[in-house]
Amino acid sequence: MKSLMFLVLALVPSLAMAHVKWFSDYSFDAVPLSFSQLNTPTFWGLFLLSVVSLPLMVYLDKLADRSTLYVKTNEFLDRYSEDGPLIMRVTMGAVLLMSWQGDSVVAPEIAASSQVWVWFQFALALCLLFKETTILAGLGMIFLYVMCIFSQGLFHMLDYVVYPAVGLYLIFSNLKNERLKNLDLPVLYSGLGFSLCWVAFEKIFYPFWGLSVLAKAPALTMGLPHDFFLISCAFVEFTLGYLLIICLLHRPLAIVITLVFFTTTCFFGKTEVVGHTMLHGALLVFIVKGPGHYYQAPIRYHKAFWLRSLFAAVNFVILFALLAFPYQKMATEIHAESMAKKVDHPMFEIPADMPVPTIAVHPMKDPVSGWNLHIQTTNYKFTPENSGLGDKPSEGHAHLFVNGKKVGRVYSEWAHVILPQGKNKVKVVLTTNSHKDYASGGKLIESEVEIEEGRDVSVGGHAH
Repeated sequence: MKSLMFLVLALVPSLAMAHVKWFSDYSFDAVPLSFSQLNTPTFWGLFLLSVVSLPLMVYLDKLADRSTLYVKTNEFLDRYSEDGPLIMRVTMGAVLLMSWQGDSVVAPEIAASSQVWVWFQFALALCLLFKETTILAGLGMIFLYVMCIFSQGLFHMLDYVVYPAVGLYLIFSNLKNERLKNLDLPVLYSGLGFSLCWVAFEKIFYPFWGLSVLAKAPALTMGLPHDFFLISCAFVEFTLGYLLIICLLHRPLAIVITLVFFTTTCFFGKTEVVGHTMLHGALLVFIVKGPGHYYQAPIRYHKAFWLRSLFAAVNFVILFALLAFPYQKMATEIHAESMAKKVDHPMFEIPADMPVPTIAVHPMKDPVSGWNLHIQTTNYKFTPENSGLGDKPSEGHAHLFVNGKKVGRVYSEWAHVILPQGKNKVKVVLTTNSHKDYASGGKLIESEVEIEEGRDVSVGGHAH
């Protein structure tokens, strides 16, 4: 218990608010933990601690309301409440330009499948320059998010609900109807809170992703056991997201989360900046606008301390259950689909009496955008004209993967790929005309290189 209190007081200034997918070799091939595997004293202890800590938060909130300094600070910040939309325009514009420059879409790990989406983001950034076209930018962000759902899947994109929430915020804040206009803040609070709550579950159901990050940087745990630290981070993150949704300790909470995000940047660098800038903008809006005054914050529905405490605790349990069960179900289904695809994509073993093909990938930075891949093979021939036809040993095409996801086919010794900012794993697998993976001795005939976007050389690789 003593170590846990230290963890909470330290605000878990590292992995708690870091998006594990940005820094680990995550794969939905991994089997998510089941609820029976979570049935441990540590899990239930942290869950109960989170619940019983909520009355303390309610008490601190009521205590702050009676503080003269706190009241005066709120009055001071209220003077800048009208600057909320401007803050969001600036931060959203910065995010769009960073994504445009890094050939990514919405999030650092989502590579742009086409330059169309890269330049679409640039166009949205231009719309944010003028108040009159801000609504177009908001609609564009929502459209971009929907398109990412089609390419990445709903399960993945639920991590980023804050993005359409920002789009709606910009739309509502520019409307003239008072009731609709004042929906901007509740939508933004709910969107960011939901994103934090949902992302927290990846540390619970996919602990191996987070543990791989901690294995590379053990100092993050402050000497605590890695598995305990990771699940503690999950509960801290979920609790902070929940507090945003019910608007408990609104401005102080926004400041705390902002500071935590800044500390994660010290550990994780530019990728963290790109991924969290939009969240920083939303938090700054919360700081200058508070909970808003038109619609009552959920926690304010009750006046009595015990009713507020009961409201906070009961709804915490309800929200946790409402998100945990769908998350685990969707994660299990994603894993099953991934395994089914592997079964449907069999290997083609090179006959023992034939020379084994080899492949080596050499990346070169394209002077305009992206990377050119020179794919050198031996004992192999690219035959695009036979794609989908009968198999002949040592001929066919190749499949191109970026960070574990198939992004296309390759029909010659040259290919072009656009990568998101940071380190990326690019793999090319030789296949037959009917798309079977070539193998020798049970091992795929493939070549994988690691490319760091922003640099003009490969930083590693291997081939089979």
